[in-house]
Amino acid sequence: MRVRFVRTGERRYEVRVERDLATDLVMSPAPGWSDLAPHDLVHLVVEHRFGLRDGIFGQIAAGGNAGTFVPTQETRTKAWARRVERRNQSRGTQIGRSEQLAAAVYPAWLRHRGMTPDRYDERAGAAADLGARELDEVFTDLDRLSAQWSGLAVGESVDVDWPWPERR
Repeated sequence: MRVRFVRTGERRYEVRVERDLATDLVMSPAPGWSDLAPHDLVHLVVEHRFGLRDGIFGQIAAGGNAGTFVPTQETRTKAWARRVERRNQSRGTQIGRSEQLAAAVYPAWLRHRGMTPDRYDERAGAAADLGARELDEVFTDLDRLSAQWSGLAVGESVDVDWPWPERR
């Protein structure tokens, strides 16, 4: 599964998901703009590095839509919606943990970069219980992806492959 983060305007982006076993999806606009790394990109990195195979992107890899993505095709049938709803009820058990990790890792990464995470200060200490090796890997990934993201013009994108196979 490939996840594409597309800069769609000034301080706007969307997330496109290309799947082999299910319909391609899009979330547009996506929440949590950042000049350095958008919120959903942080989710993808923490889910990968902390082994969350059933977080937001794992649930999507299992055929769901994480409750926020819609098909990229124009025809959205009621039958499709019922199938996705069943999948969404049975998957995504680690979405809450993904939210916790993203909220803890982003301000820790900003501090790592020598920046002050203003609006995230109340959650900044939450990264203290995370392993140093995992945090180093997350910071390395975020540094690399941020360098790509920060240089994008409107209409350009950063592609990231989900590290585990899709599931039915």
